[in-house]
Amino acid sequence: MVKSYDRYDQEKVFGVISSQSNILWLEPSITQSSTSLGRAITSGLEEIIIWDIKTGEILQKFSDGLTPGSTNASSSIAPSPVVYLTYHSESNILASGYNDGSIKLWDLTSGEVLISFTGHKSAISILKFDKSGTRLVSGSQDSSIIIWDLVGEEGLFKLKGHKSQITGLFFLSGIENGNIDEMDDYLLSCSKDGLIKLWELKSQQCIETHLAHSNECWSMGINSVKDLIITSGNKDQVKLWTIDLNLDDGQKIKEVGSFEKQSKSKCNEITFKSIKTQELFSLQNSDRTIEIFRLRSDDEIKKGIAKRSKRLKEKGYEDDEILQSIEESQVSMMVTPFTTLRTTSKIKSATFINNSKKKNKLDILISLTNNSIEYHNIPIPENLKKASATGEIYSVKQNTIDLLGHRTDIRTMDISNDGKLLATASNGELKVWNIKTTNVLRTFTLESGYALCCKFLPGGTMIVVGFKNGDLELYDLTTSSLLDNIEQAHKFITSTGEEEGAAIWSLDLTPDGKTLITGGNDKSVKFWNFNIESEIIPGTKETISKLKLVHSQTLEVGEDILCVKVSPDSRLLSLSLLNNNVQVIFMDSLKLFLTLYGHKLPVLSIDISQDSKLIITSSADKNIKIWGLDFGDCHKSIFGHQDSVMNVKFIGDSHNFFSSGKDGLIKYWDGDKFECIQKLAAHQSEVWSLAVSQDGEIMVSTSHDHSIRLWSITDDQVFLEEEREKEMDELYENNLLDSLEDDEPTKTNTNEDGEIDEEESNGVEKVSKQTMETLKAGERLMEALDIGIEDIDSRQEYMEQLRINKAQAIKPSPPAILMALGLTGEEYILREVLKIKSSQLDDALLVLPFSYSLKLLKLIEIWTNKDNITKNVVNMSLICRLLYFIIRSNARELIGQKDPHLRNQLIKVKQQLRGELTKTCKQLGVNTQGLKFIKQQWKLAHETEYIDEQEQREYEDKKAAKRTYATVA
Repeated sequence: MVKSYDRYDQEKVFGVISSQSNILWLEPSITQSSTSLGRAITSGLEEIIIWDIKTGEILQKFSDGLTPGSTNASSSIAPSPVVYLTYHSESNILASGYNDGSIKLWDLTSGEVLISFTGHKSAISILKFDKSGTRLVSGSQDSSIIIWDLVGEEGLFKLKGHKSQITGLFFLSGIENGNIDEMDDYLLSCSKDGLIKLWELKSQQCIETHLAHSNECWSMGINSVKDLIITSGNKDQVKLWTIDLNLDDGQKIKEVGSFEKQSKSKCNEITFKSIKTQELFSLQNSDRTIEIFRLRSDDEIKKGIAKRSKRLKEKGYEDDEILQSIEESQVSMMVTPFTTLRTTSKIKSATFINNSKKKNKLDILISLTNNSIEYHNIPIPENLKKASATGEIYSVKQNTIDLLGHRTDIRTMDISNDGKLLATASNGELKVWNIKTTNVLRTFTLESGYALCCKFLPGGTMIVVGFKNGDLELYDLTTSSLLDNIEQAHKFITSTGEEEGAAIWSLDLTPDGKTLITGGNDKSVKFWNFNIESEIIPGTKETISKLKLVHSQTLEVGEDILCVKVSPDSRLLSLSLLNNNVQVIFMDSLKLFLTLYGHKLPVLSIDISQDSKLIITSSADKNIKIWGLDFGDCHKSIFGHQDSVMNVKFIGDSHNFFSSGKDGLIKYWDGDKFECIQKLAAHQSEVWSLAVSQDGEIMVSTSHDHSIRLWSITDDQVFLEEEREKEMDELYENNLLDSLEDDEPTKTNTNEDGEIDEEESNGVEKVSKQTMETLKAGERLMEALDIGIEDIDSRQEYMEQLRINKAQAIKPSPPAILMALGLTGEEYILREVLKIKSSQLDDALLVLPFSYSLKLLKLIEIWTNKDNITKNVVNMSLICRLLYFIIRSNARELIGQKDPHLRNQLIKVKQQLRGELTKTCKQLGVNTQGLKFIKQQWKLAHETEYIDEQEQREYEDKKAAKRTYATVA
């Protein structure tokens, strides 16, 4: 009988407050209180998280795609993280860009994905909605810009002109008109290639290119009036540009000048904000500062120019010199520093709060690189001009969201014996979580600094923590207090004769829970007992009983100790040494029993099975070795990971175990058959720590990406053969997609000398990218065409036989699938076409060979004939789209065929379509006018217009005759 294993599936992800995307602010929802500060939207790796800023609670979590570990989930690639977010308030739609180049649009009310787009080859760097919210523009690291139509669910076109990552995009309109559905006239873009480009969207071409910076152009901002552009370079250079779309091409964008900001680090984001008729803009730097500047008004600039002219005249300057001086100082007259905001850690992203209730308040929402969010308020004085000149404006931190995550990497964790609590420790912080609710129960600030190891004591109410500086601390969860602190529990004497703490790399408890064993950097293993001692309360004579750690025994070895592990039967103690060996000693006599040789680099983790028969070791040499504890023989050496294997843990009473490595993968192994059962790909970077519950029901992992992932056992079974087949299919699919991308022709134009023409290469391409979904959709369509055409041909043949000889005609039976569904061939194919997502239709049709395109053309003729056209009116736009794509993509082949039957077929389709479309357009026009009339009648019956009597009288007086005649009786 084939052996099966229990499948582990990801149940929850927590610990991430803000990952690598930008941060957005939303107005408070209906369920929030009236005093709420609003909501913050951030990415939590592959999830989107909405936070309540005031309470620090998670309001909503959105995630899409397969859960890592599930049957069809990828076993080699982790889910792609969200890297950019943008929101359209009127439609309540959130657009998220991912690291793999895909884009998803979410409805925030239902929390569901509305549309998915794939067109970019690398990570999305920026997203922007147009004024109507029906189009979206995306910029990517692959240097391309794509305009997406959200109504038609397709990519309109791809703009190719930049040579590096797109860092800024803005829609611009030449003349504001009432029709909001019309496409904007222009698109402004900047890139890391240092260029600013202005694109005309209707003609789909670049009309202006300017060199903004000699190095990378990192960000771009535009004011509310859209006549001033600000760009930032690699260091402290900031440039100002004016833009006037009414001027001729080549003169629309002009450089005003540049100034230097205080910070020498690059500026990631430029945002404008209007307050009290004053225009402010912020420069969010990649260090810990946000510099805010004020744009002077026209009156201020005029006064400044007059003062400067007067002062220069008094000094004896001529008019030409005065004009030159004023031109040189134009930027300093326009821009003046307002204030500088400083944070506790480096800034990842920041956004101004546009609250309708607090128009004259300057609030900023900031996400930091240390996995936290801050809400700052800058008090605005009565006179902005005087206050900014004196530099008396400072920011006040009002709220912080930092409870549900660590500031630095979690390096150690442990699960309590009952499997209900989880302890995680990082540099300076210890948190205790409720595993079921993922809430933080206790947070301890670790005075000793960097925690390297921790362990729950039996009962789950106390935790012992070992530190890098050699300290050992004991914490009590019930009283939230530090029970005992042993400074320099492990120490060594330096060359100067001073004592210095030695790092405690590992600790373990004996199965009876009475003895703690620690191994450190001082080449010694120390044994500690737990004693209850009486302690006098300071200021009183009363005593209190406290649990203390008492050193009982020390074992000296020749090398630094990296890991210690006690066997479940309390008979043996295994030690990992810095010389790549593992020593197994007797617990009672502390004499050497076995030395395990074989690893080429130090062993980072050890675990012993519950029956004390097997020991597994994992090393920095990427190998996992399984040894017998009877004779110390190596049962198997496995090349487990692509980088250092950080952890190995046995599961319950079995010989199955988990391993995790710096390659970000977690693997589930059979320790008897030496085979990999399951690969769990979810973490984005190095997996530092693993913890498995005693019953093996749950496993928890933590990584450099700040996430804590909870994996639980499911009812599904894992069969090794199926897993290997799945891995082979996945490898084949990835290679297939890579080969398809490599085969794409690169469109470059060359001049007479054979060199690439830069101007001509700034072309427009069709939006297309093959994925496994589109390939499978194309295959399903080909299968449906085979079945449907067979049914149509057999019916036509039967009708022909009926016409020739009715007696001999035999009615054919349709294919089994059509009989089961009760559909004809043409209905079945149309149903399969409707199943394909609109955004993937073009790519799916691209897979079809020419012979299948002809079959589809035949179907279009049937769908649009007089018998079927009436019932297919609803799908007319889809049928037209199929027809246009077939003609466009197969134009040369269709012309080359020179087949009169094909020509007649196309003419017939054209006539059928045009007649029906004309009729539909007329019907639509009548319906539109009818709806307008009903709307007008409803307004007359339900709306009352308010008229001011005085204004009406004044208006009538103006319109009255100038001379009046009075009749005198």
